[in-house]
Amino acid sequence: MLIANATGCSSIYGGSAPSCPYTVNEDGHGPAWANSLFEDNAEYGLGMSLAVTQRRNKLADLVREALKVEMSAELKEAFQAWLDHMEDGEKSKEYGGRIVEVLEAELFEKKAPASPLLYEILNRSDYLTKKSIWVFGGDGWAYDIGYGGLDHVIASGYDVNIPGARHGGLLQTGGQSSKSTPTGAVAKFAASGKPTRKKDMAGWP
Repeated sequence: MLIANATGCSSIYGGSAPSCPYTVNEDGHGPAWANSLFEDNAEYGLGMSLAVTQRRNKLADLVREALKVEMSAELKEAFQAWLDHMEDGEKSKEYGGRIVEVLEAELFEKKAPASPLLYEILNRSDYLTKKSIWVFGGDGWAYDIGYGGLDHVIASGYDVNIPGARHGGLLQTGGQSSKSTPTGAVAKFAASGKPTRKKDMAGWP
């Protein structure tokens, strides 16, 4: 999992020292978290997605090329299974793990002559598992200053997850009224109650 977190309330409770809500599993694997500017976080996350896609496509090219050289039937089967399921998170992890297991056995235990392609694939093995890309932030990012970039990323059609935290105001900067603040709510810059309705973003909280 790769996380692009907009500056603001969600980055404060998501990345402050000395505590952190993100952790690792029993294998030591966990999310990679990074914080971007308030206005360009959606594009920042899209950049992560494009970079991961490019590197995985290169890895797939190497696997296809490696299938042309002499190798064990076990490794060939693992390579083909991974190619068939590389866009499936769970299956790419399963078959990617199998590739690493067989490659390490054949390259370092048997120590038989092998194609340099196999060493390169092993060096890039951290991209065998499909990555989950997440982009999130709060009101100010999604409804206000970062909305243009958010719209662009949604329209791009890339496989990026975009949850939103709606607080009904700009909490990180003092509780000002935002475009997610409901009609009549009292907030900074809306002391007598916000006169306009909340921005309607279909599918958003």
